[in-house]
Amino acid sequence: MTEQNRRSLIEEGERMRTIQQEDKPRVLVVEDHEDTARLLRLILEREGYFVTHVADGGAAQRLMASTAPPDLMLLDIILPSLTGLELLRVVRTTPEWQWIPVILLTADTRNATMAEAANLGATEYVQKPFVEERLLASIHQFLPKSPALRGDAPGRA
Repeated sequence: MTEQNRRSLIEEGERMRTIQQEDKPRVLVVEDHEDTARLLRLILEREGYFVTHVADGGAAQRLMASTAPPDLMLLDIILPSLTGLELLRVVRTTPEWQWIPVILLTADTRNATMAEAANLGATEYVQKPFVEERLLASIHQFLPKSPALRGDAPGRA
């Protein structure tokens, strides 16, 4: 195999992976506990979602400035750098991102926290430890409402 053929095959493989990723609903997971993040990735990828993970609110905010919005966000509340509620406020005030369903996934079950999350525009609130079926039911419930999947999201073809 020539070097040119090898490069051509590599480029074709990368193009096919990109096409496959574009066909999958995209979920952004913002979770600082690596074990939980790995479990979420496993569950979501098994269900056919393309998963991006960041471990803190500051990294998620930087990602917002440099990438197209996902179809759904799973967001922990207790995060380093920028809390989940602070990040939710940023999401809801960023025009390209404000329509995204945001499911809070957290161990913080205080009524005041849940009320603040609702006031900030959280789509759903799932308590940790979560039951996989419950989490997937929430995701399936809200992903069809995502404008990106309907084809009318800003910035998406």
